[in-house]
Amino acid sequence: MNSFDVSGHPVRGLARALAARREAPAAGLESLPWFPFDVAASPSCRRAAARLARRAERAYWYLRHALDFTPRRLRLVILDRDAWHEHAEKCEFGLMHVNGAGDLVIGAEPADAWSDIGAWFAEHLDKRTLGSLTSVHGQDLRTRGPALGELAEALIAHELAHVFAENAGVRFPRRWLAEAFANYAMVAVLGETDPLGLRRLGSLAEAAEMVREHTPPLAQFEAEFGRMDVMASVLAQLALTRGVYPAYAAAQAAPLGRLFRMFATGAATGMTTSGDHDLMRALSMHAHPTLAEIPQQFPAVPYRAAA
Repeated sequence: MNSFDVSGHPVRGLARALAARREAPAAGLESLPWFPFDVAASPSCRRAAARLARRAERAYWYLRHALDFTPRRLRLVILDRDAWHEHAEKCEFGLMHVNGAGDLVIGAEPADAWSDIGAWFAEHLDKRTLGSLTSVHGQDLRTRGPALGELAEALIAHELAHVFAENAGVRFPRRWLAEAFANYAMVAVLGETDPLGLRRLGSLAEAAEMVREHTPPLAQFEAEFGRMDVMASVLAQLALTRGVYPAYAAAQAAPLGRLFRMFATGAATGMTTSGDHDLMRALSMHAHPTLAEIPQQFPAVPYRAAA
């Protein structure tokens, strides 16, 4: 909290969020106090939970002001391996997700999939690019690829952006645009609160451009979102991240806020069903011209599957 919260005008939803009652943690979990939202964690991972909750808190305050909105409800559930299958909705431990109740569920350790992603880059990147990547991320000694655990935690800002959008009734007309919004939020949060984290994200996005032929076409990402192979999905998300960087570099978080407001309930009349041409024109006019160029980050069909 800062002086603006005391003396400035309250952002939308603040009074309702402050009046919300705290929720009791589920059986086997403990509450972590002193955060502006509910945090429930496995007792064995309180130290990791506190670290992750602090990262979420920094993203929360930043997005609250950048988007001029406060979610009416936000709850973090941070789990160890033993509690994962009881309280999470994803099978694989550590895969960050928002569950059906709207809770952001986080593993106390990164998902094993991040090691597999690092191994894939080790196999497919040229020696020079891989060396540059491991100089930023460090090396995973098991795979000789980049160690991506720190970057995995940065995704908290991405998932929080989805929570903000859902609470505000924001309805993006394309899935790729919803993901681009969340990636833009992650870029902006890291730029403000974790410059090294932003460097990690940028280095991986740039490295992914070197293997662009493995990135799925945008239409496939749109049609198969949630069902895609892990690496194809990762490469598509990194393409979206490259696509939002120019807007952030030019105007920081201002286009992010405009994008948020464009598709809020009651504000996007005529946009939700518009064709691609009208959508790109609206993005260019009302958010930022470079956001209309995001599809150019994706290859045309066909593409080489990220085996």
